[in-house]
Amino acid sequence: MRIITFPILFTCAMASLSAQAANPSFDCTNTTHEAEQMICKDAELAKLDRRLATLYSSVLKQTSEQDRKTLKAEQRGWVKGRDDCWKDSDMRGCIADAYQSRIRQLKDD
Repeated sequence: MRIITFPILFTCAMASLSAQAANPSFDCTNTTHEAEQMICKDAELAKLDRRLATLYSSVLKQTSEQDRKTLKAEQRGWVKGRDDCWKDSDMRGCIADAYQSRIRQLKDD
């Protein structure tokens, strides 16, 4: 009995830690979009979101006032594209790919 109980308790504890670790850069209490809801439940996606938010903020600070409008418009377009991942058969993979692509793009600029 103990052998069976430990794996179950361990799995539950790990799931609980994973759920707690899913803290993206945005407030999860009012999410309505499927992509945001997935990010709020997935620690890896939440980590990518925080990483992108930090990078975007840094790039925005280094961008001239004249180019900030363009950068903000690009980011809004990126968010729309990320949110369209609900249409993909692998929504999680699509979201992760979107974050990784945007992070690379911001690093290259």
